[in-house]
Amino acid sequence: MWLFDSPIYIVLIGIVLGVFVGIAWTASGRKELLYALIGVGVLTVIMLIAERVVVSDREAIQATLAEIARDVQANDVKRVVGHIAKGSPSIVQKVRSEMPNYDFTECRVTKIHKTDVDASAEPRSAIVEFNVRVDGKFGQGVAEIRGPGVRWIRLQMVREEDGKWRVLDYKHAPPDQFMMAEPLDPDR
Repeated sequence: MWLFDSPIYIVLIGIVLGVFVGIAWTASGRKELLYALIGVGVLTVIMLIAERVVVSDREAIQATLAEIARDVQANDVKRVVGHIAKGSPSIVQKVRSEMPNYDFTECRVTKIHKTDVDASAEPRSAIVEFNVRVDGKFGQGVAEIRGPGVRWIRLQMVREEDGKWRVLDYKHAPPDQFMMAEPLDPDR
């Protein structure tokens, strides 16, 4: 599926093949190589169209992250909980207890550092690490903080039976602490 993660791979492969076949055709003048050159062009266009139609796991995960960020920014606990895997009641409780302490005015994914999909797992799973930019009011009383900030997030995700990627576990911390964060339990 790496081929469908970005059109750049398809374009580069098409160019490299086209150059080789074009040089061979120019050197030999054989019409079969001209047909092969046309075939490379047509195949490249077909693959670019397929790249737009096929949604890879990474692309589906990125779309899910964007949805989660929108729901967090809207402070919609019910919709955020809808992004949690069915087998994670403790995570649902964690989200329900944390979210009331925050009043988000902004939440957006700024940089995805890692998306490791385990296609051999059943169900398919992934570990995703990324940064989010947030703004709003965080905490309560004396511990209340207002204004923008950046958080590092690590999600353990699973693709459920309906084909949607959902959160099995999560951690968040200031970006400078992510290197010291404990890894998520992959056997969960």
